[in-house]
Amino acid sequence: MGWNLRRSLAALGMSVLVVAGLPWLGPGSPSWADEKPQEVIPGEEATAEAAGYVGSDFCASCHEGYEEKLAETPHGRSGFGALSSRGCESCHGPGSLHVEDPEIVTNQPRLYALPAKEQNAVCQTCHEGSNRFFWQGGRHETRGLSCLSCHSVHSYEVEKGQLNAVNETEQCFTCHQDVRAETWKTSHHPIREGKMSCSDCHNPHGSQSDKMITAASVNEQCYSCHAEKRGPFLWDHPPVRENCASCHTPHGSNHLKLQKTSVPYLCQQCHSNTRHPGTLYDRSTLADGTRPSNRDFSRACLNCHGAIHGSNHPSSPYLAH
Repeated sequence: MGWNLRRSLAALGMSVLVVAGLPWLGPGSPSWADEKPQEVIPGEEATAEAAGYVGSDFCASCHEGYEEKLAETPHGRSGFGALSSRGCESCHGPGSLHVEDPEIVTNQPRLYALPAKEQNAVCQTCHEGSNRFFWQGGRHETRGLSCLSCHSVHSYEVEKGQLNAVNETEQCFTCHQDVRAETWKTSHHPIREGKMSCSDCHNPHGSQSDKMITAASVNEQCYSCHAEKRGPFLWDHPPVRENCASCHTPHGSNHLKLQKTSVPYLCQQCHSNTRHPGTLYDRSTLADGTRPSNRDFSRACLNCHGAIHGSNHPSSPYLAH
């Protein structure tokens, strides 16, 4: 079959598909002008009218208690009316239709009734940039969370004008139950004591780094507190330079120093067939326990290799002090 014939058949096929999709335009057939207008759902006709603003005082006359709660938040204390003369209606929209008929479903000014994307758009009219720059496409945003999933606009526990560390952490734990369990292990960062909060390491609004950490890498995040581990060292430990999480777990561990497992087993995950045998018992060590192996005593490998993060000893490339 020639190229011209195939092209002609293809054009004919497309014409048939287009004609088949159109209504029959013969005598007596309905035209677009003859179509009946769509039926208006009760209540929706109100949205066609321009709603007006009624003022925060009018809102407070029915919604008692919210004005006092709002006064304890940054929205109230910083003169929220100065940011916008609309007050409550800055976020909830004009309320005249709601005042006239509170049962109008299409004009309920409750932010919780809106989809998450629309809730976020309301908050982002003021709260853009800064640590919220990476919210779009971030882990929380893509999982359908909204600002109201974590924040209470009208009230929250106040300590020096901000959420205190305990309350902030409890908010995160409502979803991250596995992390809550880890913080109760023997070795842990002082999270449950309230000396640290999740946002000291993570940005809940999104970041370019893995796990929404606030630094460019895991090591940079750890070095923000553990600067003595940064180096540079004359003799460094490659796994330390690569990733602190190779040996440590950040939220909690039942081993010392947040280690993933205890030494010597932690060390032997990499150093299994080097100068020291990988077994706890060898020909110089009796299996009956009368002469326990040095790798199962006290700090094990760290008895000799104490500068595990790096050493500046001029004659000790094996991480001795």
